[in-house]
Amino acid sequence: MHPLSGRTLVFLPGLDGTGISFEPFGAVLPEDITVRIVRYPADRLLDFEDTVRCARDQIPRDRDAVVLAESFSGPVALALAGSGLIRPGCLVLCSTFARSPRPLALKALELLPLKRLLGLPVPRSFLRLVVAGGAESADLLLGLWRRVRTMVQPEVLVHRLKIINRVDVRGFLPGLSVPCLYLQAASDRTVPESALFDFMEAIPDLRVKRIPGPHFILQARPRESLAAIQHFAGLVGRSSGGRSPVPEPG
Repeated sequence: MHPLSGRTLVFLPGLDGTGISFEPFGAVLPEDITVRIVRYPADRLLDFEDTVRCARDQIPRDRDAVVLAESFSGPVALALAGSGLIRPGCLVLCSTFARSPRPLALKALELLPLKRLLGLPVPRSFLRLVVAGGAESADLLLGLWRRVRTMVQPEVLVHRLKIINRVDVRGFLPGLSVPCLYLQAASDRTVPESALFDFMEAIPDLRVKRIPGPHFILQARPRESLAAIQHFAGLVGRSSGGRSPVPEPG
């Protein structure tokens, strides 16, 4: 029996909000894990507070659940757990942030015709440069992105980018009462290493696992990510188990 056996894994997706990005990671999960995928509307502009409520309504009230929040959804999960609206067994934060990770770059993006640009084909060479994950990762992400573009309106993606640049949930960090794991992608060109500092300063019960790979670490390195989560779940145990504030090496 593995540490996640019989537990519910709740996935909060990245910018696309569709849950498509979960598929590579979901493919390596053991069969005895129950999966719940939170999804955000693909055709409506929700502000941050509405996004938090949307996620809350989809998360089961399971005190043994493992909540996995990727990138855009990190602040959403932090607002939920830090305010006590959800009380999972543990929280896994993947390639994410508590406030805008690149405020100047995102502000500059707002000056571009993003809705039109998002409708254009993405050059494979550009994607390889951005994700820093090599040809295999670029091909995988390109396939996922093509599906996202058919499902999510460009203005929704632009709106979420603006949310990222305005979000600041650092005030919720001291209120976290569940064990937390931060999965850091070693070659992340989207979220800088400094984004981790906010978490390390405010969360006493934090573990950190650094995995070689790009921002989209769950997609590019699903088995390594799963191993890190299983190890974390084994350390903190079930909801009645003990917790340790000592950061995990590596």
